[in-house]
Amino acid sequence: MSRKESVAKYNIKIEETYRQRTLKSREIITNASRYVPDGDYRVSIWFEPYPTVMERGDGYYLYDVDGNEYLDFSNNWTSMVLGNNHPKVVEAIQQQAPLGSAMAAPHTSAYEWAQLICDRIPSVEKVRFCTSGTEAVMFAVRAARAFTGKDKILKMEGNYHGSYDPMEMTTGWRKLPLGLPKSVEKDVLVTPFNDKETTERIIKENKDELAAVIVEGILGAAGMIPPEDDYLKYLHSVASQNGLLLIIDEVISFRLATGGAQEIYNVQPDLTVLGKSIGGGLPTGAFGGREDVMAVYSPKQKRPAHHAGTFVATPIAVMAGIASLKELTAETLARINSLGWSLANGLQGVLDELKIKAQIKGYGSLQQIHFTPEPVSTASTAYFTMDRDVLRLFHLAMMNKGLFIGSRGFFSITTPMTEAEIETAIEATAACLSELKPLIEEIAPKLVG
Repeated sequence: MSRKESVAKYNIKIEETYRQRTLKSREIITNASRYVPDGDYRVSIWFEPYPTVMERGDGYYLYDVDGNEYLDFSNNWTSMVLGNNHPKVVEAIQQQAPLGSAMAAPHTSAYEWAQLICDRIPSVEKVRFCTSGTEAVMFAVRAARAFTGKDKILKMEGNYHGSYDPMEMTTGWRKLPLGLPKSVEKDVLVTPFNDKETTERIIKENKDELAAVIVEGILGAAGMIPPEDDYLKYLHSVASQNGLLLIIDEVISFRLATGGAQEIYNVQPDLTVLGKSIGGGLPTGAFGGREDVMAVYSPKQKRPAHHAGTFVATPIAVMAGIASLKELTAETLARINSLGWSLANGLQGVLDELKIKAQIKGYGSLQQIHFTPEPVSTASTAYFTMDRDVLRLFHLAMMNKGLFIGSRGFFSITTPMTEAEIETAIEATAACLSELKPLIEEIAPKLVG
């Protein structure tokens, strides 16, 4: 039997279980296809045969329209660090809603929010707001170009910086995404993450045209891959020596410490990008950094860089963000990081027991399983060596056992969780991989032994 036939045979079995659990979800997605392309309005929530339609969330649980309960290890792609419907965040929204959700004027809460962020991140001397991490990246890049007078940006393979056209540039390991103009290839250069030699060479060869280097605090979409061997500090040193700014995208990694990955790895970038966890579950973003760089946006400049947005720092979103940040103390983040390390150790124990060669990558409360025998330190290694058939079946098997994890195989810990939820995740992983092992032995023998 060919690999394709073996996968298809197992897929029928696991999908049938999924379909029987999610009959209403299937009906809703099918009907929605009349108005939304194939029922998909957000690419990150889609998986085959169709995504589960959720009805509500509470703490570390999600409940779908068929009445199934799930332990939520996705938390909206790592953003809901406090879990679903945290009482302090709900209270903040309820108190502000009757007073107005948005207005074309400053609101005192935005300045309190700004102070909280600046106090937590020493490198952020001044901060501005926007409505998403994508926008925050766009405006940080614009600040770097305005400040340096140069146009090109250097990014890492596999770093995800939202859907801003230039930041979707992936030359070197994947094709240019559909819909992007070829012109982005002129202004964005790409280097492998954790590769000091290649990065330094590209910077030195292009220093007269490069405005900035942008890098995630940890590679999120590429597989929760941490920087190695002081890579972030190295980037800052090489960038500054060659007249470039360093932008650290902390949209995902800010949840790992009160000061984000830059606190963990002891580096102070010129600009920082924020989103997800700073908003308490509402759409928000922020960018900030050195006072002289951020001054390009000052309205008192003769010709300031342009930054606007109808729903920037709306009072209702800001109040949710303030409530969230106040709950995310150093002690709280340390506790969920500890749970994350416990999960990583438990998952590795499962792999060792079953003699499955896979990698657990991550930091603290963010962990991911990579179905590859190769050590993972770059996005291209993760992308090209990952067994995607095994990953997809594992994800669907976990859904059938009531574990809602990222479809890429990541686990994100939230503050309501305890060791009990970690143990449940480990047990579910063991059960799913035990069921999958005969198939893995047949289609991917390199993963066993």
